[in-house]
Amino acid sequence: MQIHCSYCGAPLNISRKQAEAALDWLHAEGKAYYEVRCPKCRKMNKVPREVLTRAAPTWKPQEAS
Repeated sequence: MQIHCSYCGAPLNISRKQAEAALDWLHAEGKAYYEVRCPKCRKMNKVPREVLTRAAPTWKPQEAS
């Protein structure tokens, strides 16, 4: 999935594997968004849970062991 930096407009690629890891982190931490650093301007961009869910539609929360 490709999103654009909120500050400079550079494209940011989010792979399915990265989206799944971000969703795992969001679920564990109870957060609403994940931050991705822009490689061009080095600023952090907030990526909402809904956008990550579109990138990894088959993701399911892992059971606590």
